[in-house]
Amino acid sequence: MRKAFKYIFLSLLAMALLAAGGVGIYVWSLMDGLPDIAELSTYKPPLTTTIKSRDGVLMAELYRENRYMGDPRQLPGFVRKAFIAAEDDKFYEHAGLDFQGIIRAALTNLKEGRFAQGGSTITQQVARTLLLSREKSLERKAREGILALQIERSLEKDDILNLYLNQIYLGHGAYGIEAAARVYFGVSAWELSIAQAALLAGLPQAPSRYDPYKNPAQAIDRRGYVLERMFENSWITAEEAEEAKRSPLGLKGYSNPFEDVSPYYSEYVRQALLELFDTDTVLEGGLTVTTSMDSRLQRAAREALREGLKEIDLRGGYRGPVRVLGAAVTGEDALPREEEEAPFFEGDMPTDGAIAEALVTGVSEEGVTVVAGAAVARIPAERLEWTLPRGRKITDLFSSGQVLLCRFEAVEGGGLKASIYQEPIVEGAIISLDPETGEVLAAVGGYDYKRSQFNRFSQAKRQVGSAIKPLIYAAAISSGYTPASLIYDSPIVYESDELDKKWKPKTYSSRFYGATTLRDALVNSRNVVTIKLLKEMGIQRTVNFLRKLGITSEI
Repeated sequence: MRKAFKYIFLSLLAMALLAAGGVGIYVWSLMDGLPDIAELSTYKPPLTTTIKSRDGVLMAELYRENRYMGDPRQLPGFVRKAFIAAEDDKFYEHAGLDFQGIIRAALTNLKEGRFAQGGSTITQQVARTLLLSREKSLERKAREGILALQIERSLEKDDILNLYLNQIYLGHGAYGIEAAARVYFGVSAWELSIAQAALLAGLPQAPSRYDPYKNPAQAIDRRGYVLERMFENSWITAEEAEEAKRSPLGLKGYSNPFEDVSPYYSEYVRQALLELFDTDTVLEGGLTVTTSMDSRLQRAAREALREGLKEIDLRGGYRGPVRVLGAAVTGEDALPREEEEAPFFEGDMPTDGAIAEALVTGVSEEGVTVVAGAAVARIPAERLEWTLPRGRKITDLFSSGQVLLCRFEAVEGGGLKASIYQEPIVEGAIISLDPETGEVLAAVGGYDYKRSQFNRFSQAKRQVGSAIKPLIYAAAISSGYTPASLIYDSPIVYESDELDKKWKPKTYSSRFYGATTLRDALVNSRNVVTIKLLKEMGIQRTVNFLRKLGITSEI
């Protein structure tokens, strides 16, 4: 019996040694070729480049990954604890792997019948996101565990948490807690409330599933889970947890500073940066660019251009309805008139200032009646005067079934009035410079950047007109002429054998003034004198002078 027991014991021992040896060899093979964790000490992730106005208004963000580097150690304690509660509440106790957490997560997932809780520690997540691929395999998981143990031996816990909170993806293009705080709440990370911190801390597991914009109910449930974990760990009080649970999401409405503030100006700056730096520096270098733009002047310039283009467009007259129901489709595909009209009687009441399509339901000489959603509005006759060609009446131009683009406005006592809104087709640009410094204080390149990205203040070619004259006279002075030099202001005709044409320069006043000094010619912008001067000096000499001034464009 003792002999048999000894045989069994030795056999089991041998098997255990073989298994341990096999595991050891497997672990040794995994360690071969592991990334060097020394890379973490020089952590330099892609950062967001910001473009701001001279008065601090954010104009644009340029990035491959929207990330602002911060030091989470400077954050309120509850912000850090929210992420630890959500992802790894034993973070400060384990050495990289949390075996109890792994078992707990496995049991929870079995109970829920879905992946409800992860088993990876924060250290493992750092290893995975910064040193390994996202491949799902047992080998990758094992390498992740080995790296987590190495990281724990090399870095302080706060340094590991710092890497995690700056690297983690939190949805809507936001990497790291600072970018997420700005994207979701429009605040810096150190300004977050307990409720806001808990919401962000719930996102890493599944940013899409817990997206508070698309899935607010799931986001609130997940926030509640994080708050419960914080309370169970005594990191917040019961009162704080309940108050945070009752808090509304308080999300910042989506906004894109590039589109909202100064798209043409920002795009011009972006192109200038790409001429100065390589693409990686611009999109990953975390540059802070302060422009000469004054946000107050920029808003005024944008509004002035838009209103001016609308006014010019209206002078061209009314271009007609957006469409006429039943007029374009015939045959088998034609819808009954009632089905075409139905959408215009559905939906909410247009808000004050809203622009929307509306269906004409009645026309008289007193005005036009339109329907949009739950609103019935009147366009009074006086608001239609600009649309009427001479001799035409309202009933000649408008009829039931037409679809008009209208702007709605609230009237005192309730209800809405409407007016026809006509989007300008004419384009323009405006640029405002400081004449002493050359700084561009405001610049708008078109009516609407979404409609046309062509930047008319920087890309469009314009005739310089009489603005070139001072430079021509400067070239003359440098060539030996004086302000008192005389040239006759008299009619002249130029003939071209190549073009078989004759050209007779004209003057604004249609008068000629005889002997004229260069000083007087420049002050009074005399065309013929300037042309004769240019002819005397020689065009090439003038061009060479302009090149010395730094003018590189085609002349």
